[in-house]
Amino acid sequence: MRIFPRIREGWSTVLILLGMLLISSIALRETEIIGGLQIIPLVTVLAFLAGFFLAKSRFGDSTAHVFSLIYGLFVLFVLVGLILPGDLTWRERVADILIRQGTWLRRAIDGGTSRDGVIFVIQTTMVYWLIGYTAAWYTFRESHIWRVVIPSGIVLLSVVYYYNGPKPLPLYLGGFVLLALLFIVRTHLTSQEDLWRSASVRYERGIWFDFLRAGFITAALILFLSWSLPSLSASPLSPSALGRAGGPWREFQDTWTRLFSSLRSYGTATSDPYQDTLVLGGPRTVGSTPIMDVFVDERLTSVYWRAVVYDTYENGLWSLKQDNETTLHYPDDGPLALPKTNARQNVTQTILNYLPNSSFLYAAPDVVETDRQMFVDAGITEQGQQLVTAVRSRYLLRQQDSYEVTSSVSTADAQSLRNASTDYPDWVTDYYFQLPTTITPETVALAEDVAGSYDNAFDKSIAIRDYLRDAITYNDQIPAPPEGVDPVHYTLFESREGYCNYYASAMAIMLRSQGVPARVASGFAQGDFNEDNNAYRVRASNAHTWTEVYFPEYGWIQFEPTASIPTVDRDTAGGGGDPFAPLQTDEEREREQLGADLELPEGDGLNLDELLNENDPQQRSTTFLNGFPIWQALGAVVVLLLAGAVMFIAYEMNKRVESDVDRSYDRLSFWARWMGIFFRPTQTPYERADMLTTAVPEGHEPIRNLTRQFVHKQFGPNHNSDDAFKPRDEWRALRPMLIRESLKARLQKVQKRLSRK
Repeated sequence: MRIFPRIREGWSTVLILLGMLLISSIALRETEIIGGLQIIPLVTVLAFLAGFFLAKSRFGDSTAHVFSLIYGLFVLFVLVGLILPGDLTWRERVADILIRQGTWLRRAIDGGTSRDGVIFVIQTTMVYWLIGYTAAWYTFRESHIWRVVIPSGIVLLSVVYYYNGPKPLPLYLGGFVLLALLFIVRTHLTSQEDLWRSASVRYERGIWFDFLRAGFITAALILFLSWSLPSLSASPLSPSALGRAGGPWREFQDTWTRLFSSLRSYGTATSDPYQDTLVLGGPRTVGSTPIMDVFVDERLTSVYWRAVVYDTYENGLWSLKQDNETTLHYPDDGPLALPKTNARQNVTQTILNYLPNSSFLYAAPDVVETDRQMFVDAGITEQGQQLVTAVRSRYLLRQQDSYEVTSSVSTADAQSLRNASTDYPDWVTDYYFQLPTTITPETVALAEDVAGSYDNAFDKSIAIRDYLRDAITYNDQIPAPPEGVDPVHYTLFESREGYCNYYASAMAIMLRSQGVPARVASGFAQGDFNEDNNAYRVRASNAHTWTEVYFPEYGWIQFEPTASIPTVDRDTAGGGGDPFAPLQTDEEREREQLGADLELPEGDGLNLDELLNENDPQQRSTTFLNGFPIWQALGAVVVLLLAGAVMFIAYEMNKRVESDVDRSYDRLSFWARWMGIFFRPTQTPYERADMLTTAVPEGHEPIRNLTRQFVHKQFGPNHNSDDAFKPRDEWRALRPMLIRESLKARLQKVQKRLSRK
């Protein structure tokens, strides 16, 4: 007695399809990117059941779709309503859902930002109802395999690709692919069973199990092979390929983050060369890998692209001790609440990123606003002003991503800075006068000798800057300072050489010892300016650390103590400066190209070239030991072995087919279809052989021999073929002819289509 009625597609199809849909919905739930996603798997099951029963019903297509819409809205209002506040009545819950959707649509049209988390649950419910219903419909009413597999597969692939959290979502993708391949096998068998029944061909009803078993083995093998392949990002060609497809897709990404800004984001490994600390370490190697292009309206007088600042120095290590808060800032929140400063001009920059995974939003100081959602690391003053130390994109920047930044650039002239007051706010005195316990009396005495005769912070800064540029030799291959010796002291009095980290550190510490608030900042020097497109090309060799000095009323002002980077003196007139004034001379520009500063902390930092060389073939090592990809070679060997195993299995299976008379005859029908020949069920074997030999005259004898032996076995008194007959011998002669004629038939078909167009 049957518990369940028999259905044409088989209950195995139901289970496989439901498993596919549940994997996709459960994977989304596991991301936990917003509360309320626990209802999505239930929505999927209900949508599938609705689609299954409506597909099996006698309703017409339009009527069934209307019922599905009604069921879907009911499920939406009930399940989403359950996650709304409990003090609402059901009428208020329904109204709230509709209002949320209307508000979201208005913001989508007006270019606003939506921070409503429930709206994502509402729309995801709609999507999964549609996916579940259509999957069942196109399986049990209209057979369209790819309309079933592709929608849920795309959603799952998107979830897995953009999820950077701790859950093993790639396993869900693997399970989905496995079930999808089984689903394709099972639906193909269903269509074949329909053909067999219409042709009154006898077959074993339990053949579906053998098909699924073979399909499972094949799917598992394909999955294993694909899992062994390198990722798309491992290819040096992928960034350019993705870049060519970037425009519309990146606009979609920006729109997505704007309309679903409440979704939780996860961190992942970045290629940022700067960390939360800056170490005065040993030698480092730089390259010319492009980092970004910065487009401006006009060439700037002098500019840095800042990433992060540090306020505390101890034992050769810079860190940030300021009590920071990290806040999420949206573009429509307006400008950042920075302390008010004088002599500033807003400068807009458009940055095109070339780093594979970058979090910092590099820009000229001070960043006022951007067109991206960003995390702002900043202390907060008593007046509610933000003391920004770094800005990072909420979503990682990938290669070819771009963003726009508005910065407030200082135009203060030298005389204004000389006349600046020394009435420093508490947040400056709390952090930017700190001196390390390792500072030596010699360092303090040297600072006094160099700058003690000046009565203002600006002249003290210029004096120490110029002293360091003259007294310290630029060398980026110095050994790390010895243990027990302060690196600043070691640079000033013993080695008397170093690179940007040492120059900037020495200047900041010497200024602090003179009562001048100073800090170090890291990022990139301006790079090479291209007048054709008003853009700076910034490379790895431009990575740099410099000194910033605080002037009341004017804010933080940048100074360049590193000897390899040219300086640009500020105007001495009292009328203020101009950030777009002419830059340095050609001689100075040539000198700038000799400078290269890259922060490479020992142990904690990231080597920028190592991060980027794999994406830049010109930067790869050419030596055998360093350049030979061991793991890729091992992977290639594994793939070759597996490919050999697959070829061997295919050969053995083919040998079994071609050694059997019945299977050999069936294969003739297969080749006939490839050549565009379709047999009628009423035709006899010899009539079919005649049609085939008409298309392949050279194969007349082997085709006749195979057909004759098939007839003897099927209709002869003993149901046996001749013992001496070897079908494989016939196939050795026939196979090349069939391949040739099949290719001709395909080419003729393509030519006919082209001629019609």
